[in-house]
Amino acid sequence: MKRFHSIEDTQLVEDEPLHPLELINLCLESEDQELSLWAFDVFAWTSSSFRKINKSLLEDCWKKAASQDDWSKFHDSYTSEGWSDQEILQNLKNTILFQASSRCYGPRSETFEEGFDQVLPLRQENMEGSSVETILMQHKDFADAGKLMLMAIMLGSEHGGDLRIEEGPSPMD
Repeated sequence: MKRFHSIEDTQLVEDEPLHPLELINLCLESEDQELSLWAFDVFAWTSSSFRKINKSLLEDCWKKAASQDDWSKFHDSYTSEGWSDQEILQNLKNTILFQASSRCYGPRSETFEEGFDQVLPLRQENMEGSSVETILMQHKDFADAGKLMLMAIMLGSEHGGDLRIEEGPSPMD
């Protein structure tokens, strides 16, 4: 139970479930990457109205997911080592952004009622409203690694865990 240290520290009444907000906040407070992903699962298990009402908290989950990987180092390695398409895809698959996108928007994602895209679309389609893309644009490494970050969320939403390289243009094109 070391993973739930912050949960153990809270005073809980035995057999009383945590409210989703409390559970999401505990996941966000943790430094554990898996708990960062669990926050998205909690959102998926709630109603679409809960997701709409707590949109700013969902945005915080995406900010936390973006901060879990060292995107500057990732970009530097990609540039200096000249990764192949397969290496790019494999490395993106291991990022928290890819995994979160797969859980929320991927072909195997499951939610109650409307999906995440009804509350927070992946891409910015117009200048109004927020999206995962607009959240990522605020990240300190977006200027250099933004293309990789966006590729991670798009590939996660399209392929989920079934990421295979196909013939055609490079994913960086």
